[in-house]
Amino acid sequence: MYLNLRTKIPSIFTLMNLCCGFSAILMADLHMSSIMLLLGMFFDVIDGLAARMLKVQSKLGAQLDSFADLVSFGLAPAYLYTQLIPSDRWFYYIPAFFILIGSTLRLAIFNLRPSTTHFIGLPTPASAFFIIGIFIGVEFGSEFVQSIIGTPSIYILIPMILMMLNLSRMRMFSFKQMGINQGYRLFILISLVTFVFLTIYNFKLSMPIAVILYVILSLIHSIKIQK
Repeated sequence: MYLNLRTKIPSIFTLMNLCCGFSAILMADLHMSSIMLLLGMFFDVIDGLAARMLKVQSKLGAQLDSFADLVSFGLAPAYLYTQLIPSDRWFYYIPAFFILIGSTLRLAIFNLRPSTTHFIGLPTPASAFFIIGIFIGVEFGSEFVQSIIGTPSIYILIPMILMMLNLSRMRMFSFKQMGINQGYRLFILISLVTFVFLTIYNFKLSMPIAVILYVILSLIHSIKIQK
């Protein structure tokens, strides 16, 4: 009985992530939905930690995790992104499909690749984190975020860039592998410290800037290890 419960604990957190994503869609409110998606990210981290700590990783758990991520970090952000359309013309709904397609393909490709200490391409939670940051910037009155997202060309361009990063061959470092070497830990530490500083200084912009920094540092790290 204890053993069976122990193996199901990570999946319970995964399903909570899934429910958070569905709740975000049902709420259809940029503020509350953003909170639900961030809560989903918390459960997404916890399920992986629980699986590793309890040593109960499984193929079923990996598939459940991908389905939950698709809803919480693909479908929900894509749907909510349509609330930012600069006008009601039909073609402004198309960029949201790039978010959905990019995250779906990214998750499918991730499942087919062997396990590594790094990511190939921008992880789906990271691209969702960027989009959630835009929602928060809009909701809390960031003039900069409102101005750029209100520009039709940028509104269209953001999902396209995120999809290209999702499907790129860029080597991205993983926060799950902090103990690999000193250089790796340094890049992760810089990212975390910078994010905390940005959040304190200007939380309205901290999330998109953190993802941009993550991409830049990953690119620098990739170039460094290839030399």
